[in-house]
Amino acid sequence: MTRFPIDQITIVPSEPQYAEQMAAHMALVYGGKMDATPAELEFEHTFTPEHFRQHITVFPEGQFTAFHGDKIVGVTVSMRIHFDPQHPKIEPWWVTVGEGFLPHVPDGEWLYGVESDVNPQYQGQGVGGKLIEARFDTARWLNLRGMVAGSTLKDYGQHAHEATPDEYVRGVVEGNYFDGNLSKQIIKGFHPVFGASIPDYVDEESSLGWGNLIVWQNPNYDPATGTRAALPEDKRNRVYTRAIRK
Repeated sequence: MTRFPIDQITIVPSEPQYAEQMAAHMALVYGGKMDATPAELEFEHTFTPEHFRQHITVFPEGQFTAFHGDKIVGVTVSMRIHFDPQHPKIEPWWVTVGEGFLPHVPDGEWLYGVESDVNPQYQGQGVGGKLIEARFDTARWLNLRGMVAGSTLKDYGQHAHEATPDEYVRGVVEGNYFDGNLSKQIIKGFHPVFGASIPDYVDEESSLGWGNLIVWQNPNYDPATGTRAALPEDKRNRVYTRAIRK
């Protein structure tokens, strides 16, 4: 595992000139390839440079990149959506994200976490947490209700013989199971929506394809103010420099 100085990881708004590097980074994380067909992109859970440029065009406030020097070590993608917690959409990730092109809703009251990934050599050292902080900051500045995402049930396959997906999610919350993905997201402030397990969420053997809806409520949301259409320029161009301790 790569070890890095605490002052050399920088989180910045994603920019179009880094689209090729961002796509190469994501292919590295998921074992994909740069010239993948549309069908392979869904299977590999990867985006193309064209996808990343589209993300930045439709919602620049929601896209962030983590750098170690001039090397991309993490990427996060978000969009705005309308969301009813009482009637959540249960559908595969590739459908929700518009096959990678983002069905972004400019006046959506919720942030949707499309993707967040970290170079395997840098995982477990705080990079992902800082990318999430950037998202939470964005939700606060835009006065959004919170953030919604799908959480892959990474280790469900080990327990499928003894629990349904819904029972497994509840067991993770109660501490009876540890899930390599969902448990970490709970620690970061997300809450699973019970009864919102998603079949065929991703094509992944360890989860048997299952995911579950998770929600983070913005504690600073002010319903009297209403959501903002965009960030002020000084916020949009802010550079996130985080000291990440080992």
